[in-house]
Amino acid sequence: MADIYIGLMSGTSADSIDCATLDLSSKDIKVLDCRNFEMPKDLRKDVIQSSQFKKIEKELIDNLDFRMAEVLVETVKKIIDELNIEVEDVKAIGSHGQTIKHEPKSETPYTLQIGDPQKISNDLKIRTVGNFRYDDIKAGGEGAPLTPVFHKIVFGEDKKKKVIVNIGGITNITALDHTEVIGFDTGPGNCLMDCWSRENNVGNYDDKGSWASSGTINQSLLETMMDDDYFSRKYPKSTGPDYFNHKWIKDNIAKSDNKISPEDVQATLLQITVLSLIESIDLLNLSKETIYLCGGGVHNEFLCNEITKQSKAKVNTTLDLGIDPDYVEAICFAWLAKQRIQNINFNLNKITGSKGEVYLGRIYEPSK
Repeated sequence: MADIYIGLMSGTSADSIDCATLDLSSKDIKVLDCRNFEMPKDLRKDVIQSSQFKKIEKELIDNLDFRMAEVLVETVKKIIDELNIEVEDVKAIGSHGQTIKHEPKSETPYTLQIGDPQKISNDLKIRTVGNFRYDDIKAGGEGAPLTPVFHKIVFGEDKKKKVIVNIGGITNITALDHTEVIGFDTGPGNCLMDCWSRENNVGNYDDKGSWASSGTINQSLLETMMDDDYFSRKYPKSTGPDYFNHKWIKDNIAKSDNKISPEDVQATLLQITVLSLIESIDLLNLSKETIYLCGGGVHNEFLCNEITKQSKAKVNTTLDLGIDPDYVEAICFAWLAKQRIQNINFNLNKITGSKGEVYLGRIYEPSK
């Protein structure tokens, strides 16, 4: 009998929901299905807007929490129906939720993901694991990134040094070495480029990076942006699109030179993603190792070419390691759901900075 786990992940770009269905009845991770569902336009708009607010009213959070959970419930129903899965065979859903705020360095550190796991569990009558970051932040950690523990299991078996780079809204890096695993957010991934594309009516994102490739890097703006404290901060560290946002772009343009063309700003924003990543790789002395990319950024051809051109490393995607780069995170959260149900905890000191071993995720049983 199959032990099925379903992983749900909605990245910081809030454009879609990635779903991975796994059979974890043995030690091997058997991927049964991966698919992507578009986020409803009105929900996407509200998510992006609210993530830019300095303060969000509780009423709005509750509204988004409920609406996101409804979308996730419908998504799982479609998967169960289309794959002809028996509900009893689904041991758990691992739902990361949609990040709205991530403030691990505030006076009271917190992180906020919407998509109420209790509602998902109640509506589907399936045990759900959610709030994956909560216990880590309580233990003094940053709450992110969490994927490095999974990267170690699936990509680190050969004990060879390698670099896994997830370029979503934010870029995070996992340095795999047989002695230890280090992981942190290097800075923006697609979030600033997406934000600037929307602002200039180019679209929700810069398709293949073609708009950025039409511009010229503005050195003054690049230096001003790279002067941000985040880039020089020591790891463990994490960030989000509530920090690297529209205001951040505007403030830096104002400090630099207001007469920069929109496409030159876009070219410079892409360079921020590239430079902050390469500086992190150099910092870890991994510039001679192979880089494996995953996340939505793999579809930005200009971005990938720039990373290849400017790094000394060989650049591949995780497909070369056997996992579709679009679904690494969704697969991760299905796998983490199983670890949580089996009460397996993790030491994330070198990744998030938390003290001691922590559980990743809280278990939500369907209400009777």
